[in-house]
Amino acid sequence: MKTTITFFIFMITTISLSQSSDKWKQYMKKENDIKFEKYYFTSLENAYLNHYKIVKKLDSTFCIVENQKSRSGKSLQKMLPVNNLWKLPSNFSNHNEDKPYIIAADSLQNLIYDLKSLDITDIKILNDHLVLIKSDSKKIMDQVAALSSVSSISQESLLAKTESKITDQNFSINYINKAHTDFPLLRGEDQTAVIKDDFFDVNDVDILNKHIASTTQSAVVSNHATAMATIVCGLGNSSVLGKGVAQKARLVSSDFMNIYPDEIETLQGATTSNHSYGTIIENFYGSLASAYDDQLFLNTDLTHCFSSGNTGLEGYKSITGNFKQSKNSIVMGCVDQNEVIMPFSSKGPAYDGRIKPELVAFSTQGTSNSTALATGIITLMKQHYKNIHNKTLSNAATKAILINSAKDLGSTGPDFTYGYGNINADKCLKTISENRIISDSLTSAQTNAHTINVPENAKNLKITLVWNDLPAAINSNISLVNDLDLEVITADNSVFLPWVLNPNIPEQQAQRGKDKLNNIEQVTIENPVSGSCTINITGSYISNTSQIYSIAYEYELENQFQWNYPAANDNFPYDGKTISPFKWDSSFSGSSGKLSISYDNGQNWEIIADGINLDSEQLTYTPSEKRFSKAKLKMTINDTAYISDDFIISYDLNIRTSLVCDGTTEINWDKPAGIASFNIYQLQGDGFEFKEQITAADYTYTDGNIYTVTPVFDNSEGIKSESALQYAQNSNCYFELASAEIYQEDKVKIDAGLFSLYNIKRIELVKIINNVQSIISTISDVNSKTFYFLDTEPAKGRNQYKINLILENNNVISSSILDADYRDSDFFFIHPTLIGKNEELFIEAPKEQNAVFYLYTISGQNTITSPLISLTNSITLNTASGIYIYKIITGSGKVQTGKIAIF
Repeated sequence: MKTTITFFIFMITTISLSQSSDKWKQYMKKENDIKFEKYYFTSLENAYLNHYKIVKKLDSTFCIVENQKSRSGKSLQKMLPVNNLWKLPSNFSNHNEDKPYIIAADSLQNLIYDLKSLDITDIKILNDHLVLIKSDSKKIMDQVAALSSVSSISQESLLAKTESKITDQNFSINYINKAHTDFPLLRGEDQTAVIKDDFFDVNDVDILNKHIASTTQSAVVSNHATAMATIVCGLGNSSVLGKGVAQKARLVSSDFMNIYPDEIETLQGATTSNHSYGTIIENFYGSLASAYDDQLFLNTDLTHCFSSGNTGLEGYKSITGNFKQSKNSIVMGCVDQNEVIMPFSSKGPAYDGRIKPELVAFSTQGTSNSTALATGIITLMKQHYKNIHNKTLSNAATKAILINSAKDLGSTGPDFTYGYGNINADKCLKTISENRIISDSLTSAQTNAHTINVPENAKNLKITLVWNDLPAAINSNISLVNDLDLEVITADNSVFLPWVLNPNIPEQQAQRGKDKLNNIEQVTIENPVSGSCTINITGSYISNTSQIYSIAYEYELENQFQWNYPAANDNFPYDGKTISPFKWDSSFSGSSGKLSISYDNGQNWEIIADGINLDSEQLTYTPSEKRFSKAKLKMTINDTAYISDDFIISYDLNIRTSLVCDGTTEINWDKPAGIASFNIYQLQGDGFEFKEQITAADYTYTDGNIYTVTPVFDNSEGIKSESALQYAQNSNCYFELASAEIYQEDKVKIDAGLFSLYNIKRIELVKIINNVQSIISTISDVNSKTFYFLDTEPAKGRNQYKINLILENNNVISSSILDADYRDSDFFFIHPTLIGKNEELFIEAPKEQNAVFYLYTISGQNTITSPLISLTNSITLNTASGIYIYKIITGSGKVQTGKIAIF
């Protein structure tokens, strides 16, 4: 025992607390409490040098390590024993007593045994090393944390909530339309994506025949899940907004009420998982973040894509959900069509200063939608890579390509708002096609050198390094485990380090330096020297045998121009309604452009704008009139013309269902000037097929199917309308409106408006007297959707009518019963005449006039006098029960009398 005490005294004197480690002194054991311990405090430098097992990084200098001999066989040295407080989250003082605790251990069996020994029996097993318990904070701190089987304790929100409203599609912003044009055979075939959410509607016309059954799917069907599925791989049957990124991919549903990662075998072979939901803002590395990092590290081909959240108005560090603090996943923010961040899009940094979100994509409705866009793009990338290499694209390579291909937004370099920028689907696929990807592995202290050739006219060289890192221990203050370093050496021996951010000043622009936080590093060089360029990757610290990594790189060539939107056969506006900017890529420096448009295949050009800043790479153009035409764009730069592919200008036809009645459905739509014919499409299986071409702007069918229509012009057709929805039979049965009212004081006018005239043979007006019906008028020549009848001999009091539509098959469609009260010489309508005490009597005048209402008892005593100042008047009768005489005298001297009974 004497030897042991001496040994620990030696350690204490060797690593006495310095000023930089003083903030961790609450974790240190008192000298009289020292004994052989399982966990110790030391410096990261000492841990790296002696290959100690790091169980929690406290900051960039110090850590907690486990008591075991180093790989070199050396005994522990330069260590301080610690108490159990390090197992608790750093914000434990702000814990919620009503919230359960998540307890982690290496051995689930030992943990459960130890918890039961503390009389904790309400235990929910989360996975093979996590359990959920409820207890008071004192017991957690004093007893649970002291268990040798417990490695960490956390509190995390496990209740998911969705993070968008409606489907909001614009494929021009992320170059998805351009990708579809350049890679027409890529539609997601043989690919499967997971929608972790509620269950999507498998009967929705945009995701027919896509569902792969799974034991993980929810029993709750929601619009949000259906919208996410549609964005990823919708068929476009409902409208252009129902078209997904990877139209031929299939889907697995997973219930997001189980917020932990799904078991790999339940994913049905899917390698991309969409998570468009969040919890609350949680800035720490909890069991969820660790679980997702662990799954991705062990399953290198799987990619998890998370929404950043819709709490950006709360400022920096506003990402919703602990699982989004994971290193190996992708977190998405959202921008508008001008590539400006949406104010609600949640911002980074991650809890330890890492760059979050990594990327942004288009959505004005929520980060859910931008995440689904990214999931669809990743699905296409994985299909393309497998087609070329016959193997799956790894998660690290996927991230490297996405990040390296993104358009830098905001300040130069990455930031905590846009991450590394806006996803460019077309560039991602071209990176794969041109094999601008490097994958390798290395060990601690090893440096790998990779060489690429930079041509003379290159600019904007970009190189991105990504690796799937080991999961950090729960509650680690710094999550990075394996540290790789990137440097780029150009042909003139200039050295470029990656961009780094200062999380303490999150709005500050990125600077170049060594990155010790992120498992993503990026170098950009605006004007690289031509020749051989060396990419050095150094394993500054690798805790396991070796670390696999991926690199993606690209550069532009000077004085190049490319149209991105509209691409070939694109429609403008993109959805037939909403104007989106024209987009291009330009590598011209110091030049401006002149933009023109042609509607006759380039024979004549109209100038849209001159002196355009090419660096803006977009321009919003709103035509002065709606037209339906083929068109081309031309950008003239230094007397050179860059002409776009043909695209279509057409507008939504505003399809309407005018009739669902008697087995027939009728649809109609706008008929724009100059459009002489329309193509009708019918849903067959999971897609639309051409049915016929017509010249009218309405169409009827009796098969109860789903139809859509397109305008025809210039030997082509415009954008498809929204599809006609299926309605319940007789839900929209001819009558839009019908009413009866007094007309010219002595007649009743019966007005009606119809949705459709289809199949109507004649129209009859039926009058109902004492439940006996008789036809009093008929229209045989039916040629207008609006019409009226006149009853020139109404009876005094209530008159009842209905309108019958006689169809060609002699079926009869009737309106509801229509009432009109005719007063004849009693030009004021008094009701009710049998009324309760203190109830209201209503008096309706036939026209505006001065009149006074008098109420008398049967003996002639006046009880109420009230002026009638409007067409409808009310008087509260607060007199005794009995029979009363009323008299109304107008300003012209006319008198109306009658009786009222009050009970």
